Amino acid sequence: MRYLFKLFTPLFILLFVTLSLMLLHERKEFDIRGLTQIDPIPKTKQLISEQKYSDAYEYLSYFMQFDYVKTNPKAQELLKKIKTKRDSYEYQKDKVIEGILEGKSDENIGKLSAIASDFLVIGDIRDLFIQGNNYINDKEVDKVIVALSSLGLIATASTIYSLGATAPAKDGISILKYAKRVNKIPNWLNKAIVKEAKISKQTKSIKNIEKILEPIYTLYKKIGLKDTLTLLKETKNLKDLKGMVKFSKRFGKNSSGLIKTVGVKPIKYINNIPPNIKTKTILYASTYGDKGLVALKTMGEAKFLKRVKILSRVSKTTYKGNFDTLFTKLLNTIPTSVLYSIVFLGLFYFIYKLLFLTKNIMKYREIIKTY
Repeated sequence: MRYLFKLFTPLFILLFVTLSLMLLHERKEFDIRGLTQIDPIPKTKQLISEQKYSDAYEYLSYFMQFDYVKTNPKAQELLKKIKTKRDSYEYQKDKVIEGILEGKSDENIGKLSAIASDFLVIGDIRDLFIQGNNYINDKEVDKVIVALSSLGLIATASTIYSLGATAPAKDGISILKYAKRVNKIPNWLNKAIVKEAKISKQTKSIKNIEKILEPIYTLYKKIGLKDTLTLLKETKNLKDLKGMVKFSKRFGKNSSGLIKTVGVKPIKYINNIPPNIKTKTILYASTYGDKGLVALKTMGEAKFLKRVKILSRVSKTTYKGNFDTLFTKLLNTIPTSVLYSIVFLGLFYFIYKLLFLTKNIMKYREIIKTY
């Protein structure tokens, strides 16, 4: 028995060292211990308590396309409650009035009423009159509003002359006026608007600013006003703006939910994820937050899906003999320090055995020489 123990001890130590090295290699590639799927219910309830029903609906709806939320009765009940509130006549009426009176709203119907008032030429004339009155009374004049109102008048004339051909550009100007009211226009764009407005005034044309208006209008059509403004605020230049358009074209109606799930900053990172990775895989990775996106890009699509599938199985069931499941369970639970300790102790053991073996060989050589 003692002989068998001596025989199998090196094998067991070698097995532990090998397994530890495998786990460390896997963890170096990506540490799955940080992967936890987002539970959207707490944030949804918070948005409801703040009476942000539109945000709550968009946020929860994004997660409802994934089984772990879709099959949750609490999520189903919450979504039904939000929808009932948003569909009510009183709620819709209040949002329309809010858009007209305040020029902004959190609901699409309120935003549309706000933008519609700006789309009409009377909105541009009104804003020019207000800013002109400020100038006469030595009050601060908003140069960006003046520039956008001037562009709006030129765009209106161009739209009538071209039988509606420049209507998207006019929409883009209305969106920018809305963005200015809610402080969503970045500094680079403020400067560009004032500069291009001077050129448009001289040429009586808005063609020079269409390079800015077109991506804004495209974003608006793809992801809606609120998320267009959110993305617009984060841009540093025209190249960034076009990058946002690329993002919206790739994810379409899911762009909004993706933004709400992982935030704006990872968008550049998402745009750099290889096109061969399926869109639905990227969306699924986002349910693990920004770490999920990092894991997807680092590990690759096939390995990521395999690992999170096993990780999900580990969290729900006990080990049933599958090596991948056991490996993922160990990967998810054993501290890195323990793995390093096993490797170093194992190496120390084999170095000790090697020195002991070398010493014995030298001893036997000396004995042989004496004979």
